[in-house]
Amino acid sequence: MSQTDPTGGTPCVIPGANPATAALRAFEAAHPFWSNQLFAACKAGWLTRDDFRFVFGQYYLYSKNFTRYLSGLMANLDDDLLRSRLSENLWEEGGGAAPERRHAQIFRDFLTQGRGIDLATIEFLPCTRHFVDQFLGQCLRGTALHGSAFLSLGTEAIVARMYALMVDGLLAAGVPDEQLRFFRIHMACDDAHAATLEDILCSFRGQPDWEQQCRDALDLALRLRGAFFDQLMAEVKHRRVAGQLQRIQDRKSLLTPAIADAQLKFAPRTPAATPMYANKVEAMGIDFTVDRAPFPAEVLDARVVRIPAGKANERHKHAHETIFYFLAGTGRVMVDDRWIAVQPGDSVFVPRWSVHQSQNQGDGEMVILAITDFYLTGRALVGDYESTARMKRAAPSASAPRT
Repeated sequence: MSQTDPTGGTPCVIPGANPATAALRAFEAAHPFWSNQLFAACKAGWLTRDDFRFVFGQYYLYSKNFTRYLSGLMANLDDDLLRSRLSENLWEEGGGAAPERRHAQIFRDFLTQGRGIDLATIEFLPCTRHFVDQFLGQCLRGTALHGSAFLSLGTEAIVARMYALMVDGLLAAGVPDEQLRFFRIHMACDDAHAATLEDILCSFRGQPDWEQQCRDALDLALRLRGAFFDQLMAEVKHRRVAGQLQRIQDRKSLLTPAIADAQLKFAPRTPAATPMYANKVEAMGIDFTVDRAPFPAEVLDARVVRIPAGKANERHKHAHETIFYFLAGTGRVMVDDRWIAVQPGDSVFVPRWSVHQSQNQGDGEMVILAITDFYLTGRALVGDYESTARMKRAAPSASAPRT
């Protein structure tokens, strides 16, 4: 058989590869499926452990039904020899003589022991149920040729590359490698499973339009999974801010007896209690500090930027909007391709993703009160927040937690 290299998008040759499927393998390797939003986030290391807890909680419905997909194909095979070969796949998926090692159980262990998920509390989304229903339906109601192409080239043959991407994302989120046994097992053994299914597929080569039927089934399997992964990513984005949005709708004040009066008042002209970021690059004339006001906010984040005379902060951009209020100092602010002169009492608006920089052209310290919506956008953005905003990483307190 042949398979796609887990680290790239080009087919690699496996000993014993069937040349009949070479063109189909190339079609699979270049399929738009590999550009889905979940894989993009995994490759970039953008997902948190909470994100993965949700994603794989949903994926559990697909995983625990996998033997049903194989059984659906088996029911459509007329040849008892082909059924007996497929039964080997089922035997391995079921753990062989040790049911506790069945793949579905190993995945359950990953969810319960590694991710701390109570399986009984998972609420499967409509898109998850639709994906599993569609997947099972293709195996039950399709022809044996369709089902074998759907499950071989469109399912088992993509496992090594697919799970390698997921493992990269999990490791980047801080999940220990010893908790990734389920993925490692499938990356190692699904070649053999795919080979069996591919042999079954090739037994139908005498049928009219064999390659086109295979391509259609392969394409459908990848499109169904790609749409599912994109829908999961849409839900990941929603879940990140769902709590804040709900508290807005609840029409209740965030003020509680536990919040001290000192947390409601902040004097920008005095040093802040929460240093946030600093950078100094003499060759570039950069020298500044950023402190954070200790307000108990969920959307607005107040910061104090201090720039010595004749210095500037970095040119940078970020997802949050910002309003600068100049308390002291004179100079100018760059907002994309515009320069705006400023003095004490002036305000400047910086739209999200606009490149900006503040330069102190006066003799004394420039002090800026910056009001941002970071507490909202910092959770909403799926990505590495600091890498878009700073020359170097800010302190951990400046970023949303990767929990």
